[in-house]
Amino acid sequence: MLAVSKLLLSALTVAAIALIITVWLPQKTISQVINSPTPAAAADRMAQPPLHQIFSNSPYRLIVTATDSWQTPAATGQFYKGDTLLWQRTLPHQYGPRFVLISQQGHLLLLDEFINVASPYALTLLDADGQTLAQYSFDDIQKTLAIPAATLTQKATNGWWISAAPTLSESEGLALVPTGGTILQVDLATGELRRDR
Repeated sequence: MLAVSKLLLSALTVAAIALIITVWLPQKTISQVINSPTPAAAADRMAQPPLHQIFSNSPYRLIVTATDSWQTPAATGQFYKGDTLLWQRTLPHQYGPRFVLISQQGHLLLLDEFINVASPYALTLLDADGQTLAQYSFDDIQKTLAIPAATLTQKATNGWWISAAPTLSESEGLALVPTGGTILQVDLATGELRRDR
């Protein structure tokens, strides 16, 4: 009988503690458990480019602006020679290009999109009149380089596939784009792509 009393007392004690925990202590709701915004969530948000950017190589300059203060990803490009507007148009790159190189002949190489995607506009070469001379997707570049896409993206530090800021060759006839442990050369007159090294 004493053993049954001890067992009954133990069961009642456990039940009383469970009742106190469920009734007395406040319960957290899902919204209390999932904090928002968290530092990780804030870091995961896409940073938008400036509303107004200028890329130049005297006497040329390209001004890229947010068409509607980045309410949409549309970007407008205005290309000048000195103070003369040569052309103005909506650019195909979401939030504008990540990099722009301009040759002495006024050819523009628009590189990648500001957002990190395998872009159909990874490289776009325009002449001084705004006509498209060549356009390459990320897949086109990957095939030209004969480097696995995973290697390109792993080594990228500037967007989806670019490892460092692109530059012009000394003669300014080539754009040199570091990517995937090599250099992609872009002929600024023809748009031809070559792998260096």
